[in-house]
Order: sequence, then structure tokens, then C-alpha cells
Amino acid sequence: MFKKKLKLAKRAKEISVTLSKLGFYNIYEYFKLLFGLEVDPEAKPRKIREALERLGPSFIKLGQILSTRPDIVPVYIIDELIKLQDKVAPFDYRIVEEILKRNYGDRLWEIFSHIEKKPIASASISQVHVGYLKTGEKVAVKVRRPELRELIELDSELMYMVVDFLERHFKGVKEFNLKGVIHQFKRTTLQEADFTIEAQNIKIFQENFKDYKGFKVPKCYEDISTSEVLITEFIEGVKISEVELLKKKGLDPVDIARRLTDAYFKMVFKDGVYHADPHPGNLFVLDDGTIVAIDFGMIAFLSKTKKKYFFDYIIAVTTLDLNLAIQFYEGFNMFTPYTDFSNFESDLQFFLEKYHNKRLDEINLREMIEDIIGFIRENHLKLPTDIAYLGKAALNLEGTVRKLDPTFNPTERLKNFVGTSTKDYLIEKAYELRDAVELSFYLIFKLEHIYRLLIRERITYQIVFKDLDELMKFYKIQTGKIALAVLFVGLLTASALFFIAEKETTGYILLVISFFIGLISFYRVLRF
Repeated sequence: MFKKKLKLAKRAKEISVTLSKLGFYNIYEYFKLLFGLEVDPEAKPRKIREALERLGPSFIKLGQILSTRPDIVPVYIIDELIKLQDKVAPFDYRIVEEILKRNYGDRLWEIFSHIEKKPIASASISQVHVGYLKTGEKVAVKVRRPELRELIELDSELMYMVVDFLERHFKGVKEFNLKGVIHQFKRTTLQEADFTIEAQNIKIFQENFKDYKGFKVPKCYEDISTSEVLITEFIEGVKISEVELLKKKGLDPVDIARRLTDAYFKMVFKDGVYHADPHPGNLFVLDDGTIVAIDFGMIAFLSKTKKKYFFDYIIAVTTLDLNLAIQFYEGFNMFTPYTDFSNFESDLQFFLEKYHNKRLDEINLREMIEDIIGFIRENHLKLPTDIAYLGKAALNLEGTVRKLDPTFNPTERLKNFVGTSTKDYLIEKAYELRDAVELSFYLIFKLEHIYRLLIRERITYQIVFKDLDELMKFYKIQTGKIALAVLFVGLLTASALFFIAEKETTGYILLVISFFIGLISFYRVLRF
């Protein structure tokens, strides 16, 4: 426990020094600016982004998550967070060798014939080296950063402490559920750091695209991959953002944009599992025009129910059905105690009318997402992770296809998937009707059971106080402060009495002890 506190103190010092070099007073001031609790014209959004990049892997990942949360972070900061570069200085090859030997032991050079010492990519979670198997295949060797999990745990703990401070000293902070954001960051980052999960993700996408032409998922060597090392097929392709080079190879950027959009919409509306980070660095094009996606550490799922809510919302826009649209927000549990329902309904009506008469090919995806962001912020709605990731992925996709063809509108391709989904939608509605009949039949027996319980007086009641733990914590802190204050006054009085009794040595000892307890008491009053 004491060792952990020392590590926390050391990490807090590192963060404070880094922030001070960029002109931030302390970590609390920095987070107030990041979350828009304070506005300082001197603290440019670029400086806030640079601070996250310099603070290391954990904070880069936190910034990436916050870039999907316009309900928490101001839009002008999000515009900068989207530019976060997941590039970190590489670690020494000797450490790479240690990790490889730890995972493969004596089998290392039975599996590999050669591994390049210089990495071809270095990010917050891992770095990638070119390798060659004994069987002759060229592979990508992805190695997790050393002591990454411990760093994530430490930084998460510090972030919780900062959020605790902000919640106690700033009204309205609690409604943002920042602790939920930190929990999401910790969970997703630890998942990304476990390469056995990424290997399973690759397997899912390979199955979904096994008969799909023009889009490829690299082969994963599961039998020689571990939680720390991931071995995948090496992709010899051109980055999708290098448009001029694609043209020189005789490839049509417009066709690539169309096929990429179709593949992505297939992930979302058909498969229900999609690549949550489709930025240009994760997309390559082979010489035959095949698009290849890499890095499946960050993926997201959409259940049948959630896909239905999205499809219902599209129907609501085309039919101006306000009640059906409201069901979307209810289904995703987006309402908060701060939502004004009269304003919400009028704003929603305005949004529906704005897009009601537009054809899909007339809708600008970025503009529509920005309208949704504004709508969520103004009506104090919660933004579920599903929608946050989908929104970020859609913006990344839109940016990528615009580079390929500035006139291309991804929304136009959506009509192919909305059209083919109508049949599935009707089938889903038929299933809902069946479920409703089953539920009615089941309720008859439940009502009878409740009636019998009432007759026998066997019903019990349970009352749950949602904030009881926090209230108990608050009183515990206050009780501690009072105890320290009483101890301080008692020792100070005792030292005075000993001086009167001419026992100066004891008096001085008690005076020094009371002085230190007074300092601790004063610190706790200021801090909490």
C-alpha cells in the first residue's frame, strides 16, 4: 500500500512537471480547462492537446475517448483532440527481446528467422517490428509497451482523485459522470493492451468478410500470439490517404471511397460489429485495389435492439414521427434530470423538419453529426458509448473518403443498406409482436402470483439510497477533520499545562507534535 502511494506521488510529480513546462499551473487547473469548467484565452486548445501527447500513453488514450464525448468536452477542444497523434517514442530493442524471450523462451528462434530491430510504427499501446517466420512468411510483430498495465492503473487512480476534487468544488460536475469516463478509459485501454482480445476481434472480422470482395482483414497467427505479442500478416500496401500514389498505380480513388463506405456500412447495419478507429493510418490499398484494415484493438458492437433504434430514427426523420424519434432517446437512456422536456421536444421537432425533406445524397454527414452534438449539449442529454464511438468513426470515415474524392457523399451510399434493411425491419416487428403476446400470457401468471403473495402477506420492500456511499464517505472525511482538530487543541493545551508545571521537555515534545497535527489538519481542510 505504501509502495503504491510512493508510485502515485512520483507519477503525480512527473505530470505536474510536464504541465508546468506547458504553462499549466497544476493538474486540477488543466482538467478544468479540458472539461470546459473554466475558459482561459491564453490556454489554446493546441496546448491542451500537446499536454496529453507529452503525458504519455494513458493520457493519449483518454484524449481519444474524450474526443467522442461532446456532451462533456467543449466542441472547440474536441476539434483539437481529434488531431491527437497516437505516436510515442519507441522503446529500446533490448526490451523488445526481453519481452519476446519471456513469451517464447527457447522457441523464439525456432519460430522466427529474423526480426528487424528498428520499429516501423510506435504508438501508445505498442510498437511494431517487421519479422520473418521460419516458414518464410513476412509478418508484423506487435509488442506491448513494458509496464503498460501498471501505468494505466496508476494514471487511472490519479484521474479518479482529480475528478473527486472537481466534483467537491464545482457545481454541476457530477452530472457529467466523469468517473464513468475514467472507468471507460481504463476498461477499453486495458482491453486494447490484451492482444488475445485483438486476435479474437480479427477472427470475427475475417469471418464477416470471408466472401466479401475488395476488402480484406489480415491473417492473424493465433497459435504464436500472446497477450503481449501479436503476430499478423504483413501488409505491403499504400496508405489510403496517399491519393496521388494510388492514381500513379492506376487505381481509382472514387471507386475506393465507394467500396470503403460500403464495407463500413456493412459492418454497422448488417454485422453489428465495426472498426471503431477507421483513420487513414489503419487503412491500406493493395496493388489490385483491395482495401485492407489493420489494428483491431478498438472495435464496437451494436446489438439487434440498438440497430433497430437507429433504423427507427431514420424512419422517424423520413416520416416526421416525433414519438418514434423520442423512443430512440429513451431506448439509449439519454435523458438526465437536467433535460427540459418542452425544449427537448421543440428542438427535436426542428431537427426532424430540417432533414425531413432532404434526400440522403443531399445530407452532409459531418454537418448532421455536428447538429446532433449541439442538440445533445443544449438539452443536457447523456451520450452513450455506442453512439459516441459510432459518431467518431463516422467522422473519421467521412474525412478519409473526402480525401479520396472531395465531392463524394458517404450518406448517399446509406440508401442501399436502408433499403435492404426494410425486410429485416419488418421481420423484427413481427418478432416484437410475438414477444408482446408471450409477455401478455406470462403477465397473467405473474399477476396471479402477486395476488397470492398479497393474500399471504409475504411481500417485502427494499429501499436503496443511491448516494448513501458518497454521503458516508463525506461524513467520514468530516469526522476525520474534527478528530484531528480536537487532537490538535488537546495536545496544544496539554503542552501549555506542562510548561506551567515546569516540565519543559515534555511540553516541547507535545508542542512539536501538535504543530505537525495542526499542519495535517490545515491541509485536509484546504484539500477536501
